[in-house]
Amino acid sequence: MKRLEYFSQNNEIYFFCVVDNDDEYEYRADLLKYCKEVHLYKRNKGAALFKLIKGPFVCVSRWIASMKKDINVCFERENIDWVIVEFPQMLGNISRRILNSNKLILSQHNIEYATLNNLAKSITNPLKRLIYNVESKRLYYYEERCYREMSVKLFTFVSIEDKAFFERKFGKSNTLLVPIGTEIHEYKESKDSCNAISFFGKMSYPPNKEAAIWFSKNVFPLVQKEIPASKFYIVGKDPSKELMEISEKNPNIIVTGTLDSIEGYYERTDLVVIPLSHGGGVKVKVLEALGYGKLVVSTSKGIEGTTFQNGEELLTSSSAEEFAAICIDVLQNLPCYEKVRRGGYESVRKNFTWKAVVEKFELELNRLK
Repeated sequence: MKRLEYFSQNNEIYFFCVVDNDDEYEYRADLLKYCKEVHLYKRNKGAALFKLIKGPFVCVSRWIASMKKDINVCFERENIDWVIVEFPQMLGNISRRILNSNKLILSQHNIEYATLNNLAKSITNPLKRLIYNVESKRLYYYEERCYREMSVKLFTFVSIEDKAFFERKFGKSNTLLVPIGTEIHEYKESKDSCNAISFFGKMSYPPNKEAAIWFSKNVFPLVQKEIPASKFYIVGKDPSKELMEISEKNPNIIVTGTLDSIEGYYERTDLVVIPLSHGGGVKVKVLEALGYGKLVVSTSKGIEGTTFQNGEELLTSSSAEEFAAICIDVLQNLPCYEKVRRGGYESVRKNFTWKAVVEKFELELNRLK
């Protein structure tokens, strides 16, 4: 939403989006604050099963005939400078007329097929693992065909690694790094530790769920053994049954579910953990936490795609034991990490505010005209 807010200051935006459930229609009112038109379409997973011959499920479940028609009508009616498509899965909603217009910008975010492939490796259920593997391969071949046949003016990425990987894999050079932005909040000096650790994210997203379970089972027990009063907050909507069961067994692990605001949890948190082992692109939760002035402890995967340095802007670990040792030391000696915490906050303030990110992107778009 913040990207749209800043982008709308110098541009008229016609917004077309697929939503997963009826609750998401409520965002239309907020979107209209920044967009001239807002069109939302319900994703139909059931109907997608009959279209699998046309492409992978992650794509065809998002292809909606009325959406494609409306986008084309808008393109013909208005003086459109650029058509920005978020994710290759959405390309099936773009008409041939637009694809040949030399006005198409494709925001990759992650290397989607690689993300699916990595997820498959972590799934123990043989059938689910097979499904993810097949989807990953089908998505790769779909993307490869699109990039070969379509006229894409510019490919944008949020991660340095993903941008470089894409250039090597598909032989494209018309790429641009457009990092994720965040908001900066008031920086507060260190206070006595609350012994509180938090992980923020949508818990229905498989890498987040996997990370929360791994930390709860392999890291937090070691922390709790050393600091019995410590608490681990899993903050995010759609927690799984397994996460809820973990919370029921250990009252020091708190699963919040959906919240109207996460401000209070950032307020009470001493450090934010990013225990991810899968997922592509820059993790928004890293930038968000640093923008709140919080100390971050992450796996190397959690900060992939960034230039953040261990010991200077955040802390990283390579094992459950090391992760726990760092968390214990931070909780017991929080003021000693003031320099690292301040370093992360200042890096985000200088380079990753939404205002700075959008201004650089607009400059590049103007150069391409």
